[in-house]
Amino acid sequence: MDYRYQLICALCAGAFLALPAAAADWQSLTPQQRSVLSPLANQWNNLPSDDQERFVRMADRYPQLPPDKQNRVRERIGRWADLSPEQRVRARDNYRRLRELPPEQQRAVIERYRREHGGGHHGRDDDDRPPKRK
Repeated sequence: MDYRYQLICALCAGAFLALPAAAADWQSLTPQQRSVLSPLANQWNNLPSDDQERFVRMADRYPQLPPDKQNRVRERIGRWADLSPEQRVRARDNYRRLRELPPEQQRAVIERYRREHGGGHHGRDDDDRPPKRK
């Protein structure tokens, strides 16, 4: 067999192995991940794979967070679990539209939302910018 062919096959295999892991079923999660993600247990296997991957990354970072941020993560996961699929689509669309606004307009929209919905912090970190999605 030609060495160039073997090299090409090896490079392709390496590229394939570097792809993100496929979504995992609930039982394949670690006990720590299942604990953090427990509000999603009944719907986990039906979540889109990109949502699963995002939640797994969140659960993996969870132990390093200070207690107040851990509480915030659990609250957000619980709220997300309570949303219907239609509400999730609407939330994603709203978030996308918010991210397209200039920072000053983002802050104004967030402030108006807080005034209209009880002024709660709603899980925001130290500033009013939406978190960057990776």
